[in-house]
Parts: sequence; structure tokens; C-alpha cells
Amino acid sequence: MPTVNVKIQPTIISWAMSQTSEEQLGTKLLSNIQQWLNGTKTPTFNQIETFSRKANIPLGYFFLQTPPVEDIKLLEYRTVDSIELANPSRNLIDTINEMERVQDWMREYRQDTGFDALPLVGRLKGQTEPKQIAEKIRADLNLGLEWYAHYKNPAESFKYIRGLLDESGVVVMLNGIVGANNHRALSIDEFRAFAIIDEWAPLIFINSADSQGAKLFSLFHEIAHIWFGVDDLYNDRKNSPHVQPLEVICNAVASELIAPLDVFLDKWRYLSELDKRERISLLAKTFKCSESVIARKAFDTNKISKKMYNDVVAEGIEAYKTQKDSKGSGGGDYYNTAKSRLDGCFVRALCESITSGRTTFTEAYRLTNTNRKTFPEVAMRLGGGI
Repeated sequence: MPTVNVKIQPTIISWAMSQTSEEQLGTKLLSNIQQWLNGTKTPTFNQIETFSRKANIPLGYFFLQTPPVEDIKLLEYRTVDSIELANPSRNLIDTINEMERVQDWMREYRQDTGFDALPLVGRLKGQTEPKQIAEKIRADLNLGLEWYAHYKNPAESFKYIRGLLDESGVVVMLNGIVGANNHRALSIDEFRAFAIIDEWAPLIFINSADSQGAKLFSLFHEIAHIWFGVDDLYNDRKNSPHVQPLEVICNAVASELIAPLDVFLDKWRYLSELDKRERISLLAKTFKCSESVIARKAFDTNKISKKMYNDVVAEGIEAYKTQKDSKGSGGGDYYNTAKSRLDGCFVRALCESITSGRTTFTEAYRLTNTNRKTFPEVAMRLGGGI
């Protein structure tokens, strides 16, 4: 087959370069790109296909006359303004698009099958007192004040709260990669979670590349956003001082749901014979959360200095990096991983829709990143059946 050269606008090539890293492209492709830009060479169709695949940019974008304008509404709701999110990665863009497809399907399913809109979405809009907000969310979820006492660690606590959201109709999805592509890892430095508001199918996405304690906090942070009825892209990785006012409230609500203030103060006093650093460690175990959450609560109540708080946060980040490095990139059980990524209510709805003839198997595979072989087992483990 003869080589086919194609004319690609230099502005498109420059835009595509801005959407990816040089490491993804490789030396050979980078050399070709430089020659395309300076006009000494013309790309072949196969080379553009390679560029498209390595940069994770749709092939059709390369044949436009001007760079595409991708309207990512969720970026308007980022917790902290940042250079990184002014130019979001393809991994984040594709994850948002994927979750919007899940939400669109779930909304249509619930509307078509006679579900009512969920009253919890936006029901606390405009309220500002974190303690009162937390009390109302607890009541809506039937969550006891000291619920954490029944669970061994943040992972168990996360699973429990996720189950309550499942019962309430909130879709919760997790992933640490884009779809099922292990070569496209999501960065916790770019985002930790997001929430997309919808009256019929509110959706929370958690970046599972994060630590167990951080995932629990992110889940509660996004719960607050669902009850406020405001979209969110949570990227407060390093406790930036430039946090929007609503995010300060959502963080306070999350902290109150994890470690109620009055209970925290009683336990802090009870441990008065210990030094403050020991108290933080013990209370993190008591509340089944990260030490950073307890340190923040201690700082906000004038129990520790800002320096101690910053030190605890820095130690937590370093400990997580060390733990992650020691784990390596081992696989684990495919079905357990797939089950953890998908929302149970969503998968059960898919199974019902397939059985009734409203949804095809092909569509179900696409929405769940599974296939004919794996979907039935994943569905069964999440309570669905076909």
C-alpha cells in the first residue's frame, strides 16, 4: 500500500502537543513533529494515527482547520484555580466524558422507568453552618453520630458510606485509570474526585489512585456538594489557601461527618496525658480516617500549631508515596477491581434494562469497560443478573 501524506494545520499540531507530554510521544515521533512544524517534512496518515493513539486525542481532531473548543463545564467548578486544570489532561477530559455518558444513561433509565427526582439533590443549597448541614445529611443517610466505631479502617468505612449512597440513589464510581487502560493512570495531583449534579442521577467519581483515608474524605466532600446541588472538581491536593468559600464549607462538613466536633473534643481531652502528635495518631485510628483530617480539626480548634498541622500533612503525603512505591504495579483480582470501580445500582439497572430489551449488551459493555466474557461475572458480584 503506497504511503499517503496528509496536510495537517501547524496550529493543530501545536495544540496536540500542548495536550500531552513528550514522554508519551517518544523520541522518534517528537523528531518528526519538529520537522512537520518547521515545514521540512509532511506527515503520513500512519504517523498521524500514531500521534493520535499516543496522545489519546481523537483522530478526527487532527484534520480540523482550527483547534477544537472542548467545553468541559466541570472545570468551572474546580476547588482551586490552577495552571494544571486550566489545561486539563486528556486523561481527566476522557474520564469526565465517560462519567457523563454513565450519568446520561442512568438519568434516561430512571425517567423512563418512572423514578422520581431525588429530593436530596440541592436540598441544603444556601446553608452555611457545617455542623447543622452534617446533622441533616446524617439524618438523610440514616448515619449514626459514631458510625465509624463499627469499622476497622478507612477502606471499610468507605465501603459502608458508599452502600448508604447506593440506597439513596447516588451513583458512585471509582477508578485510578482511564476506562480499562492501565497505561493511562489518573493523577491525584490533578484531581482527587468530582461530582456531577443531576436531579435523577447525581454522580460522584473518586480517583482511586489516592490513599484510603483521602478517598474517604473526598467521598464526604462530594456528598456535601450533592446536598448543595453544586458541581465540583476537587483538586485541593496541597491544602491551598486559595480555596473557594463553598469548598471551605464542604471540607468542614466532610470533617464533621468523619469526626464530629463534640466527640473529637471529648476524646482529645481524654488523651491529655499523651503528647499532641500521639493524640493525632490515636484519634485517626479511632475515627478510621487519615491523620491529616484529625490534624486539621486540631488546628481549627486551636489545639495544635500551623507548623504541626503542615508537618502531619507532609508526613502523610510522604508515607503514601512510600507505600505506593513498595506495592509496585501488581495486578490483583480482575473481578474485584472491576466491582470496586462500578456503582452497584447502575449495574443492576443495566441488567434490568438488558432483560427488558431497552439496552443492548454492546452498550452495557461500553458503559462498564467490560466484554461478553467478563460482564456477567461483574454484574453478578454487584447483585445484577442477566
